[in-house]
Amino acid sequence: MVYQSVIAGLVTALCWGTADFTSRGQSDRIGYYKTIIYSMVITLVVLIPLTPVVSPHLVAPAFPMLVLVVAGLLNFVAFTFLYRAFHKGVVSVVAPVAYTYPAITTVLSIALLGTLLSSVQIFAIAGIIVGVILTSTKLSALRQSFSGGRAPNLTAGFLPALGAAVFFGGVYVGVGYAAPLVSVVVPVMVLRIMGISVGAVLAPLFKQDIRPSKSIFSKPLIFMGILEAIGFLALTYGISIPGGSLPVVTAISGMGGAVAAGFGLVLLKERLEMNQVLGVVISLLGVFVLLYLGG
Repeated sequence: MVYQSVIAGLVTALCWGTADFTSRGQSDRIGYYKTIIYSMVITLVVLIPLTPVVSPHLVAPAFPMLVLVVAGLLNFVAFTFLYRAFHKGVVSVVAPVAYTYPAITTVLSIALLGTLLSSVQIFAIAGIIVGVILTSTKLSALRQSFSGGRAPNLTAGFLPALGAAVFFGGVYVGVGYAAPLVSVVVPVMVLRIMGISVGAVLAPLFKQDIRPSKSIFSKPLIFMGILEAIGFLALTYGISIPGGSLPVVTAISGMGGAVAAGFGLVLLKERLEMNQVLGVVISLLGVFVLLYLGG
């Protein structure tokens, strides 16, 4: 049933949004590269003992596993593009571009996997995606960039952000194909193993020191790894169940940005701008339509 995919997507958004908010401090403390690598390590460590419980009967057909390996490579490339976009560009421009990945996933899912969506579902998913883009856009920061005396280069970071969206879209299509054919836990384990491996191999190229230390494994980072594990399990469950919908789950997972913004509102006393409030409302209306009218 679609409502199970909706609930799975909401769980994913809650977990990933909380992890994203937590990652701010960790990236400042140990750097974004170590944060990515070691949060993946913790996720893998959490999942290994859970595997007999979550997936007592592991299956690993050759072609779906190959698809997941490729998805793992794409996932790491997507993260690299994403952080490069944030480093080079204006966040209020590149973030909405990066958060178009659910739209790309939906298009690729229909084109490559033959996913069928009703007109109501398409309308609701489009609304959620628009809401996610509005929520991730901070107009005041953009205005502040212009008030500095020289207009910012709004195209800087655009291509890496678009690359991140495309690669993330490809990742979730790969997961969407493989998840129903393997156990729920296998996709996230393969993606994390590939991410850790590729990250370790490429660390010298990016001039990153990833040697472990006591300061790395802090409570917030462990919390992040656990949340990412739960969020990804919810995502693969929402895709794998009979009647599960990849476009629905990925679109709602994009609401993690609204969750992170909510934490900033409560804990950091940040203020949501009118377009962000509108984005949250539109996203929630889209979820409501999927729950009660989406079939």
